[in-house]
Amino acid sequence: MINKNNTKQNTIWIGIDISKRELEIHTYESSLKLPKSISNTKSSISNLIKKLSKNELIHCVFEATGGYEKLLLSMLQNEGIKASRVTPSLPRNFAKAQGILSKTDAIDAKVLTDYGMKFTPRETAKIDPVIEEIQALQKYRRHLNDELHRERMQLEHTLPKNIQTMVKSRIKTLQKQVEKVTEMMIQLKVKSPEINEAVKLLTATKGVGDKSALSLLAAMPELGELTNNQASSLAGLAPFNRDSGKYRGRRMIYGGRKEIRQALYMAALSASRYNPILKEFYQRLQANGKPKKLALIAVMRKLLSHLNLLMKRHLQETEAAK
Repeated sequence: MINKNNTKQNTIWIGIDISKRELEIHTYESSLKLPKSISNTKSSISNLIKKLSKNELIHCVFEATGGYEKLLLSMLQNEGIKASRVTPSLPRNFAKAQGILSKTDAIDAKVLTDYGMKFTPRETAKIDPVIEEIQALQKYRRHLNDELHRERMQLEHTLPKNIQTMVKSRIKTLQKQVEKVTEMMIQLKVKSPEINEAVKLLTATKGVGDKSALSLLAAMPELGELTNNQASSLAGLAPFNRDSGKYRGRRMIYGGRKEIRQALYMAALSASRYNPILKEFYQRLQANGKPKKLALIAVMRKLLSHLNLLMKRHLQETEAAK
């Protein structure tokens, strides 16, 4: 049972359930006199922030909602108000554990408040505008690759010759667009000295190219600010047990940001062939009976830990030099 008066370090938690058009708001601090809901617009959020900015103990928590939360997050961060954007599965699983099966916007907002009070999620880091551009390009590239996959699947079927010609033409067009978007991503790094420096640092590791480095930075802006265990969990690469009594199940990975795993996959594949340390690690795992897929996941996890450590040292050195 949540103690409503228990606020760690006196933090006032505010849960916000976000949809395309509205924000549902919940807090146990009635003295703030916050509205129960507002429209998801700049003017409405601005009015909300005027109330929130009067108290430095406020910490807002909300789910990642496919982009509908970006306006709120950026406006809160610009005003110096603490905000945590959390993976949707976390508060949902928390609600189930509390026996809360009903789902409405008001209930979801309350669950987010309780989740914040119980787990004190870390504050979401402010994202470099260049990273946001890279994220948008990355999302569009995934869309193009999905289209490319569908078109290639068409060629596996018997098609009239004129349709085959159209499909092949479409595939060529999509391939050129993927290459163009990838080139745009790589060119963006020069717009930010910090990102350019980070890419140089990450690509010094054999197996990590510009595309993988940029994709990883876009998918995981927190790189270098986390422990290795936190980084693995965020990527969905931390193995968990499935044991019961005498039964010992296969270790599995679950959840996390698939974009991080996608960024790491090609880098790990290359590193398992050309990076002497990771190549030896990969081969040793296979020699000990580890299936190729699981061995590659282990390489991804080890590579991520290494890159996270590199970024951590870089950030510490940069901070010390100020």
